[in-house]
Amino acid sequence: MKTILTRRELLSGTALLAAGTVASPLVRGLSAPPAIEPATRRTPVLAQYEELQFGVSYHFSMNTFTGNDYETGGVPARTYNPSKLDVRQWIRVAHDLGARYAVITAKHMSGFCLWDSEGYDYDVAASGNKTDVVAEFFAACKEYGLQPGLYYCILDPHNEGKFDWDSHVPDPYYKLIKQHLTELHTRYRTPFYQLLDITWKINQEQRWELYRLIKSMSPDCIIVMNQAFYQSKRNLGRICEPASWPTDVINTEDTLPPPEGHDPNIKFEGKTYYMPMEAWIPTGPPYKPMPPMHSWFWREGFQTQDPQVIANVYRDCKQRKSNLLLNLSPNTSGRLPDQTVQTMQQVAKLIKQ
Repeated sequence: MKTILTRRELLSGTALLAAGTVASPLVRGLSAPPAIEPATRRTPVLAQYEELQFGVSYHFSMNTFTGNDYETGGVPARTYNPSKLDVRQWIRVAHDLGARYAVITAKHMSGFCLWDSEGYDYDVAASGNKTDVVAEFFAACKEYGLQPGLYYCILDPHNEGKFDWDSHVPDPYYKLIKQHLTELHTRYRTPFYQLLDITWKINQEQRWELYRLIKSMSPDCIIVMNQAFYQSKRNLGRICEPASWPTDVINTEDTLPPPEGHDPNIKFEGKTYYMPMEAWIPTGPPYKPMPPMHSWFWREGFQTQDPQVIANVYRDCKQRKSNLLLNLSPNTSGRLPDQTVQTMQQVAKLIKQ
């Protein structure tokens, strides 16, 4: 039988319930949920991340096929056409190197997606090779025991209609960003890590919205809002830039941790947070159009750096209490070049000494 309460009864019952909540600490259901924000202490998730210590990222997208690290997405989707795509090879090399997690450029600044995005025509489904690279990546990580992670670039001239490092993204594109991140965190279970790049192009409210959106789908996901090259050179990861907040991890791009080592107790706006550090280091040659940066994507003439240089980076990061995210660059065949594979084999020997 359906019971209908009068307004007086409803208000009376609500008052009694409120009084009971104040009087009895046993009533927990009405308490506010815990805030979704960066941690103020070393949580089990952050402890696991620190224990992993060593990851590998892969820059592979439309940029690989145009030879331009800063490809703007002005070429047709069919330009992307790896002839011998082998994502298992990428992850096998990382496994043999000793890496424990891996990160893929699901969407770089060209706007090209390495998965078939719903209602979107600049992705693998419209290209010369329709393989869902993100799905292949997650499967390979599972096979070789690495934790899978994702990279997503906010800067996107293809979807913004112009190449501008600093202007805020238009509303239709911001809506697409949320769609893309939702697809990535619901189709591919479960991302351990999410890096968002060029985050100053969205405002603080939008950064918080994306942070909480990702956590709502992948609660234990480590979120990294990249500090980018010049910011990293300026602060060495000792602080968090406001345009990279909120973030679970302090990172540096193409920059080593501070010589004194990383202190995870980071203050932001007067509050202390517990934030591990990650140095994100490319292994490519200098990027001639923008020195002193190094190349992230493969191009003709690409040579991976000397194995001793890379081994020294690994040791520096470990000694300075920082994770290392080492970048590798598959070529247009969709495989890591033989020179890169041989270099990583040498690096593996050096870091085990």
